[in-house]
Amino acid sequence: MRIAILSCLDFAVPGGAERFFIDMATALDATIVCLSYNPRLGEWYPRAQQVRFHPLNVSLPVEPLKQLAGMRLFRSLKLDYDFFIVTDDMALRFLGRDHPHCYVMLTPRRALYDMYYQTLADLPRMKRMLFCIVLTLFRYLDRRFVINHVTHIAGISHNVRNRIWKAYQRKASVIYPPIHMEQYQNRGYHDFWLSVSRVDKWKRIELQVEAFRKMPDKKLKIAGRLYPGFEDLAKNAPSNVEFLGAVSDTELAELYGSCRGFLTTAIDEDYGLTPLEAMACGKPVVATKEGGYLETVIDGYTGLLVAPDLLSIVEAVSMIDRNPGRYAEASRAQASRFDYKLFKEQISTYVHTLIESC
Repeated sequence: MRIAILSCLDFAVPGGAERFFIDMATALDATIVCLSYNPRLGEWYPRAQQVRFHPLNVSLPVEPLKQLAGMRLFRSLKLDYDFFIVTDDMALRFLGRDHPHCYVMLTPRRALYDMYYQTLADLPRMKRMLFCIVLTLFRYLDRRFVINHVTHIAGISHNVRNRIWKAYQRKASVIYPPIHMEQYQNRGYHDFWLSVSRVDKWKRIELQVEAFRKMPDKKLKIAGRLYPGFEDLAKNAPSNVEFLGAVSDTELAELYGSCRGFLTTAIDEDYGLTPLEAMACGKPVVATKEGGYLETVIDGYTGLLVAPDLLSIVEAVSMIDRNPGRYAEASRAQASRFDYKLFKEQISTYVHTLIESC
């Protein structure tokens, strides 16, 4: 049985989505059909060396033209596989009812649905008027296609499953992206807290910076790409907050293993893999009480879930910092529920059950 995973991504560097699809391909012995593929990817994420890639060697323009070009590209493809797993709304256009398939959804495109108004609010007036028309059209086309052509849907969390119901009125299964427990170990509780996230408007990094400004006796290291427009945040941060930029997997594992605790504050996170990676090292997590964090962080046992405000974060970090080791056993146990071995069994059962029913 030949299985293809269709993705409108450039597999150049191993981000969260790329790792998830590589893990899925490994579990199912599937081929990843993508825009392009960097042969050095396996140096950064060794599991990529076990996966077959089918690069289309295509470069797409920027949004919103990227959306149209991606749809057109996948609609025109002719691929010879027995079962297809689509992973985004551009690759989705390959499908028709005559293709055995499922849609494994990271989330319905947030600019079209739950973050529609926030997306428009940040645009200049003339651009806002144009995007209002464009996003409304894309939302109509996306909803119509999913309702008419997609037979089976899985989301990466119950949070995403709820978004799928709101967007399409379709039921969905839940398949959590995995972590690899054997990669993580507790290297002690050093003198810093850790945050791992791209620095953009959706992650509330400014809230983390201000919280540690109130705690000059504690340190915070922030690992992740600094997006344009947020340079001043890093420049004006207090001396106890350090922006590391993008780091390698080896460096990241060392940071997870050595930190005192982990802090994450994204707005309604889809799932949130980074708290699980920290917990796999036995580290406590302080996370905002919303989104996918409600499914991974056990309040009071593996850390604390708090309101997204300055005082709540300061109080939680200060309390945990007194004895972070008390959360280690529960954190490791919770993280183990998301291990790759369990994921492999779940995704294999899900997909092969669908294949047998076709």
